[in-house]
Amino acid sequence: MLKVLEATGENRDAAIENALRQLGMDRDDVSVEVLDNGKRGFLGIGATPARVRVSYEGPDEPVQKSAPAPVEKKAEKPVQKPAPRPAPTEKLSITTEDTTPRLVKPAPKDFVPQKLDGERPPRRERTERTDRPARTDRPRREGSRPRRERIERPITPSVPKEREIIPVSEAAMKQAEELAINFVGGLLHKMGIENEITVLPQVEADQLRLNIAGPDMGPVIGRRGDTLDAIQYLGSLVLNNALEEHVRLSVDTENYREKRSESLERLARKMAMKVVKSHRSMTLEPMNPYERRIIHAALQDFNGVTTYSTGTEPGRRVVIAPENGYRSHH
Repeated sequence: MLKVLEATGENRDAAIENALRQLGMDRDDVSVEVLDNGKRGFLGIGATPARVRVSYEGPDEPVQKSAPAPVEKKAEKPVQKPAPRPAPTEKLSITTEDTTPRLVKPAPKDFVPQKLDGERPPRRERTERTDRPARTDRPRREGSRPRRERIERPITPSVPKEREIIPVSEAAMKQAEELAINFVGGLLHKMGIENEITVLPQVEADQLRLNIAGPDMGPVIGRRGDTLDAIQYLGSLVLNNALEEHVRLSVDTENYREKRSESLERLARKMAMKVVKSHRSMTLEPMNPYERRIIHAALQDFNGVTTYSTGTEPGRRVVIAPENGYRSHH
């Protein structure tokens, strides 16, 4: 006769062990159906026990007769052990088919659950094997593709690559000088600024350098060189729209470019020392591409830091970060 017993436990395996202990059977003698895997809950709140249903073959129950036939010798009745009284903390699980109360006890600490049909066994801790040969020593199957080695790519700053210098012909440079002087002089005249423009000696083969002199060059420089940069930018547009060859224009006054470069280099080294000490990234104020290149170049060989640019123009900034790649903005 097929009988059914339901049991509960802290988890699925504990519930199965409780049922087997109640029946006094082995795992191979019963069939298990998991009704509820249970929940652990958070800090014991909302936890529910696991519940399983165990089916097993039990002896047929004797059919009561109206008048049992007399026998010469009474059959010995099997001695039944009295059911143990449940402890106050133990739970009773009663099924609909078998009304006998069953004790549900917690699983022992040294209990090892057995593998159920169609269920995964508990995961074992992985142990390192010393007798296994290295993967590189294994023979590779014929026709298999070679494994690509994983390359750790370090974080590199967005320093501009070396610019390719294309020499400008002498005729194009002469034409550029005339166009630039006329444009910059006319622009300053419209601004009401008295000026004198001279051409500085050529340093690079594609660059035209102009210097503006006058009694008051403060308005020409502007706040942090903004006005001077704008004059240089507009002059570059005029040259490259009129000429077939590319000419880089540099406009300076009162040696502002060199002084600004030295100031930025000092700022870069000062901030880099703070980054090394605090191990935290520092973000500088927005700068134009020329000034950002000065910062990158000044810290290119500075031990312990790396630089990169972030944001969009005109608010693009230079970030000085620890060399290990930790980019937490300050």
